[in-house]
Amino acid sequence: MPEAPLVLTRPAAQAKAWQARLQALGVPSLVLPLVAVTPDSAQQEPARQAVAQADAVFFTSPAAVQALFGADAWPWPHPVQALCVGPGTQEALRARGVLDIVAPPSDATQFDSEALWPLLEQRDWQQRRLLWLRGDGGREWLIERLRQQGAQLQVLTVYHRSRPQLAAEPLAEALRGPALWLFSSSEAVENLAAAVQHLHERGLQALATHPRIAETATRHGLRVRLVRPQLSDLAEAWSLWRTGWQHPAP
Repeated sequence: MPEAPLVLTRPAAQAKAWQARLQALGVPSLVLPLVAVTPDSAQQEPARQAVAQADAVFFTSPAAVQALFGADAWPWPHPVQALCVGPGTQEALRARGVLDIVAPPSDATQFDSEALWPLLEQRDWQQRRLLWLRGDGGREWLIERLRQQGAQLQVLTVYHRSRPQLAAEPLAEALRGPALWLFSSSEAVENLAAAVQHLHERGLQALATHPRIAETATRHGLRVRLVRPQLSDLAEAWSLWRTGWQHPAP
């Protein structure tokens, strides 16, 4: 009998990359993207021009990296520094040849704006040109603080998020269980709740990569544990769950 999988709810390209690496760690997984991302092709060239004029560029996710670079070998202007919060975004940048990156350390307990801010707040941001590449909307916490520090901040929406059309069989397989769900965005949780009637009655068990995501999942009746978004941490959490974790701590 196949082992119970870790259900990967990230956008398809990211989930498939994680699936291959988790398999190498002995973790079976099921790709079920609960957020779709679409690059805004009309913004690619304006974003590239803005990058060349910036002192630093903040990327909100791997999708922002993909939207900027696309499929061609666009050369990063190396005097420009990259900023990000997540290890996945940092890895995507390095794969594109971007080496000057400011991000929370790999042993950070959380990967978010609050974890990045101590690395930025002592800098002189007066009149510094900061480009912010993101999807639709998003938190303004770090943007507000950088503006308060005098940064000249330009925000560009370079990709769009949407609720995907879920294939019936993968969704049914994941819901039949046993399975452990992995959520790296509150939007993915909300999209699952919109797709599954009476989600709160199903007793799903899940991992969440941030407390805010865990709060959303708990509100929808999932039993949740926090996990860092590192592959080794995911593999360890899945192993603990497989060997008897029945009641995840909130």
